[in-house]
Amino acid sequence: MEYKLISIDESGKASYNHPSNLFILSAVIIPENIKNKIDHQLRKIKIKYFNDENIIFHSRDMSRRKGDFKIFENTKIENNFYGDFISIVNNPKINLSFIITDKIKTKKVGWLPKTILQKSYLLLLQNFADYLRLTKSKGKIIVESDPSQDFYLIQAHNSLQSTGVKKTNISNYEYRHLITSLSLVNKENLDSDIQIADALAHVVGIKFKAEVLKKKEILSKIDLLKIKLINRKLKNQKSGSYIEYLL
Repeated sequence: MEYKLISIDESGKASYNHPSNLFILSAVIIPENIKNKIDHQLRKIKIKYFNDENIIFHSRDMSRRKGDFKIFENTKIENNFYGDFISIVNNPKINLSFIITDKIKTKKVGWLPKTILQKSYLLLLQNFADYLRLTKSKGKIIVESDPSQDFYLIQAHNSLQSTGVKKTNISNYEYRHLITSLSLVNKENLDSDIQIADALAHVVGIKFKAEVLKKKEILSKIDLLKIKLINRKLKNQKSGSYIEYLL
């Protein structure tokens, strides 16, 4: 059976002490057998624009043109880079999944930060298991590690290994055969799929604010290109791409 990887990063924090109003899980799902190809393609554009194949994509630094991404102050370089980046992610075998939580609403209904994390991870993994069953695949979980959050991901995975996914009748036995591993990594592991998840997490928040919260913002050309990419992925009903709002 083909293995698929779900690589998870996030934007914002679940904590109410954090200034973010949204907590977003951003996930990239790819067949394991194309991971090396995607990695090679990303390394090529890293060398092309930064002369360093091991540079790490950080969406905050990229959008603010800070540090290594100061070169994006040159609009032509920024446009060309994102043109190349989007052409890679356009690969129909790359799917994008997002779980979005509006922390203003969760605070009003009395959710604790841990509730946001528990429900977000549980929903993401349930959807991944459903997708694996649909595509007759097996799966592996890779996550950008955060010591304050890892426990809740592991808890969600262990819970599903014990109870299965009740709403779609995936037994605990079937779940354990569908998802066979969970890996905690950091940025220095240089996972290309994690970096794609990071690079897109911020812009899906902008999309949510504009389309759901109806907050008018002047979007940059680059943000519009990223949103167009996400919308293209979402239109393919047979893909594993989706946006789901937790609350």
